[in-house]
Amino acid sequence: MTEENSFPKPDPENQHPVFETAFWDFHYDHTIRFDGSKGYYAWTKTHSGRGAVMTVPVTTSERYLLIKVFRYPVKDYLWEFPAGLIDEGETPVIAAVRELREETGIQSQLVEMLGSQTPVAGLIGDKFYTVLTVIPEIEINALDLQAEESIVDSKLVTRSELISMIVNQEIQDGVTLYSIARYWAYLESKGK
Repeated sequence: MTEENSFPKPDPENQHPVFETAFWDFHYDHTIRFDGSKGYYAWTKTHSGRGAVMTVPVTTSERYLLIKVFRYPVKDYLWEFPAGLIDEGETPVIAAVRELREETGIQSQLVEMLGSQTPVAGLIGDKFYTVLTVIPEIEINALDLQAEESIVDSKLVTRSELISMIVNQEIQDGVTLYSIARYWAYLESKGK
């Protein structure tokens, strides 16, 4: 078994960004595989290098706010929590507050960092953060959804309704699923 410390270190000379956008940078790197043979590896990272954040918006009565977003790569509408990339100079918590406000028009009442994770370690070279955002009791039709981000609908659901959506595969987004797991682990650690 190869020790972790003996794995090849990233070599900036062999990292080749092939396409950069305002949001994502795409790389195609020369690599040395673990068997010693040469190869290539395609991967991406956020342009800012700061990663992304997903909020877990929950009312004090424990209703969860979900938004429905059209996701071009899968050509489908997905139920998700509000999320986005962390801008230059932002912390994950500041980005979470901004993203929630931009995507729904809601101002958080309380914000708490829950943790970070690597969503697709074989493809994305950044951490994604999960931030709890306690929101006021709201009327769903009062939200200001960000249409230019392809957000087409929203709903408030109870915990049992959220579980049912997961079981019935109505929630397909992986980042939303691990953010739910992170939040429920947080509640368990608090004895709630």
